[in-house]
Amino acid sequence: MRSFIAVALAGISSFATTAALAQTADPAGQAMVQGQLADIIVTAQRREESLQKVPVAVTAIGAEQLDQLRVTNVRNLAGLAPSLQINTQGLQSNPTIIIRGVASGTSNNAVDPKVGIYLDGVYIGRTVGSIFDLSDIQRVEVLRGPQGTLFGRNATSGAISLVTAAPSGEFGVRGTISYGNYDAFRTKVSVDLPAFGPLSVKLSYLHDEIEGDYRNLLGGRTIDLRQRDPSFGVQRIADRLGERNVDGVGVAARLDMGDLTADYRFDYTDARSTGRAIQSFGVIPDASGQLLAPIIAFQPLFGGITNISTDRLTSVANATSAEHVVTQGHSLTFTYPVSDEITLKSITAFRKFRQDPNIYDLGATGGLRFTTEQLQALLAGNIPFVVDPDNAPNPNDSFFSLLTSRSTSQKQFTQEFQVQVTSEALDLTAGLFYFHENTPATDILGIFQPVANGVVLNTSTVGVIPNLPVGPVAADINGDGVIDAADFNPSLDSIFGSGLTRTRAINDSYAAYGQLTYHLTDTLDLTGGLRYTIDKRENRIFAVSGGQGGQLGVGDYKVDYKKATWAAILTWRPNNNVTAYGKVSTGYVTGGILSGIPYKPETLTAYELGLKTQSWGNRLRTNIALFYSDYKDLQTQNFINGRQFFDNAGKASIKGFELEADLVPVRGVTLSGNLSYTDLDYKSFILNGVEVADIARTTFASKWQGRASVQYDSPDMNMGGHISARVDGRYRSRAPLVSTPFFDLAGNSADLNRYAYTKAYWLVDGRIGWVDMPLGGAKASLSLFGQNLFNQQYNPFGSPVLQLITSYERGRTYGVELGVSF
Repeated sequence: MRSFIAVALAGISSFATTAALAQTADPAGQAMVQGQLADIIVTAQRREESLQKVPVAVTAIGAEQLDQLRVTNVRNLAGLAPSLQINTQGLQSNPTIIIRGVASGTSNNAVDPKVGIYLDGVYIGRTVGSIFDLSDIQRVEVLRGPQGTLFGRNATSGAISLVTAAPSGEFGVRGTISYGNYDAFRTKVSVDLPAFGPLSVKLSYLHDEIEGDYRNLLGGRTIDLRQRDPSFGVQRIADRLGERNVDGVGVAARLDMGDLTADYRFDYTDARSTGRAIQSFGVIPDASGQLLAPIIAFQPLFGGITNISTDRLTSVANATSAEHVVTQGHSLTFTYPVSDEITLKSITAFRKFRQDPNIYDLGATGGLRFTTEQLQALLAGNIPFVVDPDNAPNPNDSFFSLLTSRSTSQKQFTQEFQVQVTSEALDLTAGLFYFHENTPATDILGIFQPVANGVVLNTSTVGVIPNLPVGPVAADINGDGVIDAADFNPSLDSIFGSGLTRTRAINDSYAAYGQLTYHLTDTLDLTGGLRYTIDKRENRIFAVSGGQGGQLGVGDYKVDYKKATWAAILTWRPNNNVTAYGKVSTGYVTGGILSGIPYKPETLTAYELGLKTQSWGNRLRTNIALFYSDYKDLQTQNFINGRQFFDNAGKASIKGFELEADLVPVRGVTLSGNLSYTDLDYKSFILNGVEVADIARTTFASKWQGRASVQYDSPDMNMGGHISARVDGRYRSRAPLVSTPFFDLAGNSADLNRYAYTKAYWLVDGRIGWVDMPLGGAKASLSLFGQNLFNQQYNPFGSPVLQLITSYERGRTYGVELGVSF
């Protein structure tokens, strides 16, 4: 490793993040004209500062690069910043976001994300509601490390801040339209209206659609969930998997009332999509696997489809329906400069989203064929009954090892008051913050769930022993010679944990914060930050299934937490081109109750050394960060024998480094890239009461991650415009799909472990086009683009849900895009 790091440090001048080129102006254009890198302005400390001056590990990506890289939402940011990894968990609305090895991905409404996502300074409370398309993003900032002082909610991992474009007050139109393979069609338009007195308005719209890349062998069938919950109705199984159809609208308005400025933002996204195709590497050889394995082995007799393959399948049988998520938000920001040194700000926001009932075949077994009677016979060891052709399933009978269906929504209100003081002696940012959310959710869980003629059966009334009622039985069924309480016929729900979970989370958070930077000398700054947070959480449980793993039953549960988090930074700027800093910061994520499982807060203390430099006539920019973190009471989610486990795992240490650089070797050429290494080492990991620290690993997290790109912009041609070409490559080392290895019942390592990692891979994207062509009074651009050009087959998501399941991402995509502005 040392030699690798040495090579990386020596070669940093040829690597960097393209993100570092971003700002409100056009950095790539300035670099081409001037042969230099442009300055980058960020708000990583809630005030505008130069990227190279701010003592924070942050990457910024501007509007032009977001378009060039075809970044349409948060998911597409993966790899653009060092240590940032983003995977979908099958459903396109449910991501796992990882920064510096700390993962945020639990979609339950009772668990806060570990990566804070902000839109125009407004905190997005739920992971599901955070993955929306924006029609007019101006800048994205990725902050790495705990955010426990300045930002709206505490976070142990980092923050992603999205900033939309403000209206200019001058008439202008910008639009793009593109078409590609898989019938991909995307159009985006932004219209700046002329100022009407003190009022300026900007309107934007986008439409984005793409056909699914997998054919679903069950497409067109229906799944009736009404026996479990009438509100879930009858779900139609999607014909294709991985498709997407999105419409988004944005409104930005600014009212300039002299010193007082009011900024209003509205965003609305209506997204319809189907989850990624799910296939299986094989059955997990645990206790539940002993029952599932023979069911799968019988499938050739009944015409069932197992979806089991160690290679990527081209079509699957997934009982997955379309997912419909609608997200919208309003925010109003008042800014008032009391004087040249003091500015007051108020940010008021309301957001909401809803996720309509849908079914997702996470277990990859919707294509199995098995009946309730066969399951009862198998439990009794009556194999002749199971294989008797007279007892075979009907054509529309099916069977899930794991059925998951969900419906949820959320409404949130936030209010923040902030004061900023800037003087020669000190800088101060302080404020008060309030957050409230109300979020109900209903989950249907079916473990070893039979489906009769397309109807999901309510097996709470179906006994293990056929033809007998559920509960006490007036017969000596256990053969002990007496009839007593031991003569009991349990339901299938009770032994497998199937059923309905209905909850409502009502959460409030209050915080006061302040961060003061004192300028000790012209070159030395000392910064101290403090935040005190009070979290009040209520979880109303109306029903809970056994498979959720909850220790608490139906009831109304309330918990409160109070926590002080802090940061200390020493910054040294010996000249205008160098910033060095040392930083210690803390963050925490509050505790709560998830589906009857109480859990505690997690905390993280991070130590960081950073160096930011500009050299060679401002043609080379390098940023380096070294970090070490103490991570305690990690909130982790695991599945064992079909049961959910969510608990505070124990302790871990995280160490690593991040390198970013930009280089303009000659006018018109920009080399960029990044390299990061993250090593999370568990000191203690308690799983189901067992210490597993020696074998535990962080799911979906790669230790090594890198990115390299080159962009060329030609001089202006005689006919107008110029040629622009770009190639980007992103690398991730292998990553575990499960938190612990598989063992059979005898304690031997299972062969399935061979597939418990995603392989290391490169993704290469490219784009070439004619930019700024004169078109009457307008300018036009025409380009060809391609993503995953080498058609890399990679599966960044997997889960141990009775089987080791996985999903592969889309292969090569390409198309043509036309842009016009005037």
